[in-house]
Amino acid sequence: MNALLVLVCVIAGMVLMGLIVWFTMPSIMLIKVRSKLSYHDTISALSENLGKKQDWKVLTVNNYKISTEAFVTLDQTASINICNPRYASRILADHKDRGVTAFMPLSIGVYEDSKGQVFVSRLNIGLLGKMFGGTISKVMGVAEKDLSEVINSVKSF
Repeated sequence: MNALLVLVCVIAGMVLMGLIVWFTMPSIMLIKVRSKLSYHDTISALSENLGKKQDWKVLTVNNYKISTEAFVTLDQTASINICNPRYASRILADHKDRGVTAFMPLSIGVYEDSKGQVFVSRLNIGLLGKMFGGTISKVMGVAEKDLSEVINSVKSF
């Protein structure tokens, strides 16, 4: 009987842990902050501040309000595709790490809600990197610090 009770407790614990992860993971993996600037000024400030960081580059700004207008009417919504070739080269040097190209380039989301408030969102790449370990973890940890500083420059406190 004790073995059955232990088994039930283990299974219940696993289910509980699974539910906790399922419901908390989105808020852990996606970081969202309110901007103190307007939509266009937020995009400009983020782009400018990224340019001040060593080797960071803005590749493209995708305006989803325009690209999806045939299907939906959106408030201002964009993603800024960014890359740091120095960091990328450290990860891509080892062929076993190249699967993370699925996350490359990185993106920063900028959008306006129906109340006119502007938000900035991004993946928690520091945490994501820890799931891979090794070089990916080290590089994404450094990139996380860079992006946090850039995004904090527009954050409404």
